[in-house]
Amino acid sequence: MRYPLLLLFLFATPSSHAADSIFPRYHPKLQNSKRGEYHDFPLGVLSATGRLTDGEREILIMDVGKGGPGEKAGLLGGDRIVTAGGRRSEPFSRSTETGLEGPQTDLAMALVAARAAAPPELSLQVRRGKELVSLRVGLPRAGLKSADLLAGIADHLHATQQENGRWQPGVGGDADVYMSAFCALSLLAADDRKYLPAIKAAIGFINQKSTASVDLKNPRTGPKNWQAASSAILLAEYQLATGDRSFAKALKTNCDLLAARVTSKGRMGHHFDIPYNGGGLVIINVQAHLAWALAGKCGYEVDQAVWNQSFREVQGSLDEKTGALGYSSRAPRSPDISARTGAMASALMVAGREPELARRLADALVAHHGRMRHAHAMSSIGVIYGFAGLRSAHLEGHAEIMRKWRPFLELSRNAAGAAGYFGGKRNIGGDQYLGLEPIGNAMVALMIASSDGKLHMHGGTRKGWFGE
Repeated sequence: MRYPLLLLFLFATPSSHAADSIFPRYHPKLQNSKRGEYHDFPLGVLSATGRLTDGEREILIMDVGKGGPGEKAGLLGGDRIVTAGGRRSEPFSRSTETGLEGPQTDLAMALVAARAAAPPELSLQVRRGKELVSLRVGLPRAGLKSADLLAGIADHLHATQQENGRWQPGVGGDADVYMSAFCALSLLAADDRKYLPAIKAAIGFINQKSTASVDLKNPRTGPKNWQAASSAILLAEYQLATGDRSFAKALKTNCDLLAARVTSKGRMGHHFDIPYNGGGLVIINVQAHLAWALAGKCGYEVDQAVWNQSFREVQGSLDEKTGALGYSSRAPRSPDISARTGAMASALMVAGREPELARRLADALVAHHGRMRHAHAMSSIGVIYGFAGLRSAHLEGHAEIMRKWRPFLELSRNAAGAAGYFGGKRNIGGDQYLGLEPIGNAMVALMIASSDGKLHMHGGTRKGWFGE
């Protein structure tokens, strides 16, 4: 293993996740680079935002949070991190295939090593103008387990939920429905009965704003397919976890709407009409398949003809070169593979269909895991569905990639115990639309929860597990 200290992150003795509340919560100050000219990202418990451009070895400090460990140590905006823990990094690459390699991984591993020391302290050498300055950053604690980060995120989501059951989106419109479904799913995955009222409140909000607008006699109306799919996935996982069938009708309504919008050629779009001159969006198909598969476990009668029509479009989108799913059957080659590929692998495993194809899709996720944060101008669904597909169809591959992605968790977590948004190297406009703070916490939570394997989308098979 290249970075044996990763194991310290897994097994270090933790304190309560509430212990870091002495530090203010820091929200990374991220600017969207649609073409990848630069990449902004959080610096973990340093409470700062960094920037890298192609070929650089030094992390440029874009922002430092007030009262955080970085500011207390004297870190300033405009500084460039030359070494962390005495290690000088390999250059950063804007290629999505390279994932977290370079300065990001090296900083994360320096943080892991420093937290294992007594006292937990990170040595930084920064370039400040023409000078080299040495800093020693006191870190908030000696170690952290993934379970503590999941619990900290769940507590944060619980505390920031609004009275109407939603979480604050990045914009208005229907962003809150899609994003709130993932936040509620994160609370479900945290598996603590104290979150049950919040989960029900989120479902109530989603059903009132979105499901209630469905008219199956006129599928041109009602919510977008993105919203219908996420709503159905949450409702199905809730029923499977709790045994509560109170929302079975709403689950059926959303699944029926998705089925009604599949064309005779198996194509789907954002809404009823099919975009891109009828080419469609396979990212919609695969979320519909996952919704149908999960609903099927709840007793929903899946329309086999519709499943097969949509599945043919999915099959036609398979890129023979990578083994992953592309944009559509008209455009099977696309670099942002993880959301489509992972969601379909998970759907097939939940439904008990095409296990060889599901494994092939998961193999592609292992081989190209560096692309996991890139999906339709978003990082969230790449991580959420990518790790779901891995956990469902390739258990050993999932364990391998979770180890490799520990730096992602290290740099995502903040000094207050929850997570900051860590996007990809390209356009993150979709996640800005949803709201970087809540969706950032949800994507990290569901990545961690995939290891538990309780949600059926993560390979779970037990029913009624919530709160046991």
